[in-house]
Amino acid sequence: MQGADVDVKDRERILQAVNEGKRIRFVTYSLTDTMERQLDFVIAAILKKHHHPALQSTLYSCLKELVVNATKANAKRVYFEGLGLDINDPDQYRSGMQKLKGSISEKWIREYGEKARLRGLETSITFDHTDDGLRILVLNDTDLIGADETRIREKLSEGMSYDDLLSFYMANGDQTEGEGMGLVMNLLLLKGEEIDPALFRIGNIDGKTMGRIEIPFTENFQSVRGKDPRGWKDRPAEETINLNFTTEPGS
Repeated sequence: MQGADVDVKDRERILQAVNEGKRIRFVTYSLTDTMERQLDFVIAAILKKHHHPALQSTLYSCLKELVVNATKANAKRVYFEGLGLDINDPDQYRSGMQKLKGSISEKWIREYGEKARLRGLETSITFDHTDDGLRILVLNDTDLIGADETRIREKLSEGMSYDDLLSFYMANGDQTEGEGMGLVMNLLLLKGEEIDPALFRIGNIDGKTMGRIEIPFTENFQSVRGKDPRGWKDRPAEETINLNFTTEPGS
């Protein structure tokens, strides 16, 4: 999509929020076409405001991967509940995943995204930006399962040994479609833009799974992992615009 503004819902509200430096937060249950256009557009608007449009493709690709994983994790939780399986039990997890691998499709994603909505399991995407940098936080309402966390950390550790996408593809060949590989691709895309990989984080926070990308625009940018003089974590609620979306057939 590359930031196209055709048929973008709430386009003017997004532009106003970006221009005023407000935090923008979306809530969704599956990555619909409507949501993809929203996310692509807000990234383009923020990068244009802060004079970094060249990062558009990389940042959108990385964010899309995080949102797909987040909404799928909520849907997977509902799926396991429907089977009467404990997703945290290693044996039951393996059994459920064997069943799930034969079931996943676009239809399944929409169906279980709707079930996640009814179950109250949401995914939020928050954009926070100043002239010094951009922070994107993706949270979904299920904690990271032990088996998934181990796999993700192994994949990201592996990704750190490569300098670029080409060397990764050459070494992994047909394995690049495996689980966790999308996060490795994120890591390498950010490294390709000379963004410190430490600014891309996956983990658990308050019973939720967190994916975070931080993009410095100036040397004054402060990561949440260090001192936070700009108050990124404490921006007042009145400076936030919330755009909430539910899963709708055909949207």
